Amino acid sequence: MPNLGTRIHELRANRNLTLEEVSAQTGLSVSFLSMLERNKVSISVDNLEKLARFYNVHIVSFFNQPDESPLLITRREQILQAQNREQPGPAAVTLLVNRQDARMEPLLVVIAPDKEEPHFRQHEADTLLYILEGEALLVSENGDQAELHQGDLAYYINYPHRRLVNASAEKHLVVISLTAPPTSSLDDLLQARQGMWVMSEKSK
Repeated sequence: MPNLGTRIHELRANRNLTLEEVSAQTGLSVSFLSMLERNKVSISVDNLEKLARFYNVHIVSFFNQPDESPLLITRREQILQAQNREQPGPAAVTLLVNRQDARMEPLLVVIAPDKEEPHFRQHEADTLLYILEGEALLVSENGDQAELHQGDLAYYINYPHRRLVNASAEKHLVVISLTAPPTSSLDDLLQARQGMWVMSEKSK
């Protein structure tokens, strides 16, 4: 994809890393990384996720033009547009701000009525959840539950594997999630290029 290799090269150069150092940490060969940065080869989603985790960026940032302004503002209209976007699955996620050097990752999570995230997730970083609309349950893999209502805020670090459940059978659950990147894998590159992806059973 045009510019993908260039962006990956910029990430490495900005961190003063050699191809050998990236190769040692990701398991990708030096020759492959070199060709990738020169846009000579394509890369699978799995390998792209390895690079995203190594560079501590979200995979979406490889496909969207990153914002370079020191002050980034996501307007209410943009959030509403993402919130009202048609979603074919139980839960959809939108990356609200895109910077390659971002240390925070604001996500808009929309879960359909009476649905839930289709898999448990664990993220080893501080995470803040703000319930923009609806009623939610934050459910851990060991069975613990916390009720969250519209306007509530939840903060946790390394909470056991957990997922959000929409407690309403009538209204969408809309959540702002703020954490360190990356938080999710993608099952559809086309959705990634649009900055939004739909959670499925294949997502990890």
